Amino acid sequence: MRQFSRFVLSVFVVLSLLSCSHTSNELKRAEQLMTTSPDSALHLLQQLKIGLFSSRADKAYYALLYSEALDKNDKKIESDSMISIATDYYGASDPELAGYAWFYSSRCAANRGDAKAQADALMKAQEFIASTTYFKLKGLLYSDKAGFYKSQQSYDSASRYNKLAATNFLNSSDTVNYILSLLNTGDNYLYLSRFDSAIYYFKKAEITVRSINNPLLTSTVNRSLGTTYSQLNEYQKAISYLKNSPETNINYYDSNKNLLIADVFIRNNKTDSAAFYLKKVYEGKDNNSYYSKLWLKIYELKGDKDKALYYSKRITTINDSLYKRKLDVSFAGLETKYNFQKIKIANQQLTISKKQTSILLLMTLVFLSFGIVIFLVWRNRIKNSQLATKEKLIEHEKKQVEHEKKLLENEIATNHLLEQQIKMQNIILRNVDQYRKNALKKPENTFSISPIQNENFYEELIACMDLEYNNISKRLVAAYPELTRNDQLICCLLLANFDTGMMASVLHVKLESMNKQRYRLRTKLGLENSDNLLEHLKHF
Repeated sequence: MRQFSRFVLSVFVVLSLLSCSHTSNELKRAEQLMTTSPDSALHLLQQLKIGLFSSRADKAYYALLYSEALDKNDKKIESDSMISIATDYYGASDPELAGYAWFYSSRCAANRGDAKAQADALMKAQEFIASTTYFKLKGLLYSDKAGFYKSQQSYDSASRYNKLAATNFLNSSDTVNYILSLLNTGDNYLYLSRFDSAIYYFKKAEITVRSINNPLLTSTVNRSLGTTYSQLNEYQKAISYLKNSPETNINYYDSNKNLLIADVFIRNNKTDSAAFYLKKVYEGKDNNSYYSKLWLKIYELKGDKDKALYYSKRITTINDSLYKRKLDVSFAGLETKYNFQKIKIANQQLTISKKQTSILLLMTLVFLSFGIVIFLVWRNRIKNSQLATKEKLIEHEKKQVEHEKKLLENEIATNHLLEQQIKMQNIILRNVDQYRKNALKKPENTFSISPIQNENFYEELIACMDLEYNNISKRLVAAYPELTRNDQLICCLLLANFDTGMMASVLHVKLESMNKQRYRLRTKLGLENSDNLLEHLKHF
């Protein structure tokens, strides 16, 4: 009996070694497929399952490859439960794999909208590869950091990291990503209205893209330059670049090219040419508000009110449809997340895949020879499953408590800010009211010290009226740029119920001069004699 037991144990060990060798080879094959065929790599990894691996090293490498495959196939996973296996395993002894593990951890955080976790993971990845020559990984890392800063509207920081990404992609001979980094750098400068710098980086991309046969990238470079020159009102250069954009045979990009050309012609008041290119747009025009806006501009320039009204209504319909679609996508995203969590829990309860030949043989021998072993293994799996479920429930409860704690802290902070804001508003209102009470009607030929010399009064008055009348000082200046600072103050004094005599005292001028200033203000606002200045301001 002992000899037979030893024999079975030996068979078990041999089959386990064969199984480990087989799965390790499959991991290598998945790694080879990752660059040329990431979809095939993902399919292979999904068949393997992480439960097939016994060593921590294989499990960590599987988790890293699986996360990379999901990312390259645009499968945006929010949970970091898989990639955390890799981040927990890899360290300073293998900086490249550690860097990649934290890099994909940052992308999981970005997918779930956790900016802090994303930034922390990117910093961790950067620490591992700071003194290495892994240029490709550095380029990807800097590119994601640039995207992070751009989402925070820190365009200067985004530009700095895009430049670092471009340098590393150039060192790794990754021409496509090098061009994309140059384009992203130029886009950041466009946001900053630094057109010369934007053109400089777009031109560098233009020179580089000539060395590769990539119509899509070439078209993107030309469209970027054309759009920039259009904003600089250099319409001839803009049209030249846009027309020279190669056809990509992708309707979306080719239609976008025609939309941009039409936009330039509209800016140049060439409505017939604009209409010609708009008629060449086929892809998505029925749901494209930009397309309808261009037609609206054309018919407004032509004076065709009926067609202009049609496209105005069309824009409203499209915007309403897009809003509804965003809601639908939002609900669909929640449902997808819920389904993903259910699948994840179900996968944890599945038995080892029976598709592998060695596993099938092992299970057959066990069932035929040792029923008792089957029972013990089954009971052990049940206990492990129960233990894992309890651990998950505890972890879920901890997260729920932390979430509720954060909500409470946010609510307290919000209430505190609101209380401070209300106190500040009340102080401002009392100060302005006090100034109004203290302002005496100015005699015709006497002078007094003007309260307007007190800068605090000016700021408080403006702030008070902006609070009560929805930022009226800013809206007045935007609508009537010729208004002076004194004109703005007169408007705010009127809204604060200062009569003409009180305003003359405040502004330290004669009553006659005050009347003239009010007359000039009415003229700047374009009011008729019959229009009431105060009522106009209240309803502005």
